[in-house]
Amino acid sequence: MTNPRLVCLGNLTIDDVVLPDGTERPGCTGGDALYACLAARLFEPRTEMVAPVGCDWPASISDQIRAACLSETGLSSRNILSLHNRVAYDADGGRVWTLYNGDDAFHTLSPTISDIPASYLDAEIVLILAMTLDAQIDLVAGLKDRPNRLIALDMQEDYICGNEERLRRMIGDCDIFMPSADEAQQLLGHTDWQAAARAFANLGPSIVVLKLGAEGVLVHERPTDRMIRIPPFPGSVVDTTGAGDSFCGGFLAALLQNRCDLEQAARAGAVAAAFAVSDYGADPMFRAKSDEAVERLRTWRTGS
Repeated sequence: MTNPRLVCLGNLTIDDVVLPDGTERPGCTGGDALYACLAARLFEPRTEMVAPVGCDWPASISDQIRAACLSETGLSSRNILSLHNRVAYDADGGRVWTLYNGDDAFHTLSPTISDIPASYLDAEIVLILAMTLDAQIDLVAGLKDRPNRLIALDMQEDYICGNEERLRRMIGDCDIFMPSADEAQQLLGHTDWQAAARAFANLGPSIVVLKLGAEGVLVHERPTDRMIRIPPFPGSVVDTTGAGDSFCGGFLAALLQNRCDLEQAARAGAVAAAFAVSDYGADPMFRAKSDEAVERLRTWRTGS
């Protein structure tokens, strides 16, 4: 396998999905690492993921991952049960999550530096997705001094309260910071998004990407003080699960193609997120094709 250019560090989950009509789909594949990795591969095939799995990880899901041409090299095994959720959808698009594992399992099944294969350590960008705060801090500390690599950070909003100073220090050690609107508001206490982007950039990151849900995204480049607003890609929204993770993967994959074109990267992220929200769970990401994503991106930007 050719060494990856982008590595997504996060979690994999087993999701028992209950659709609005009561139909149940047990044992579906989920997790932020999967969404981000599949999204990134729409624009950069040299993308892999690192996500520990439990001792009960189903062979059927491994088969699905291999069928998507993803390597299992980064899926180290832990001697506990895999992260397992029940996701029940209602007719209005809402969902109720039931988590069968607690924070201890979440932390144990979050990746560490030792889980990253040696061949992945030379990746040009490493994306650290939502996991326990201690796991994120350890990963940033272990990766920040490696030359010629960008560290991108997504957040886990559950750990913000009481950890604001630790989070600010960690954000300062990253090159690209990609919080949601809720996370930014919790950290800063306001919704002035341009001011928020500058405040985060002043901590250290050269690029800040605020994911604003139905309002699209705001991208800020610290060296030039440039602000870029991109709306969501037009299309139906069925399930917002994985939208932010997919955006991050698409954005960073496109950034690898052209480090100077932040608008193209933001649009690529929005295209990837549109695939994610078009159906329930990770199914649309497994079905998405690179050619279609590239064509959607081209026609959206050029208008033809």
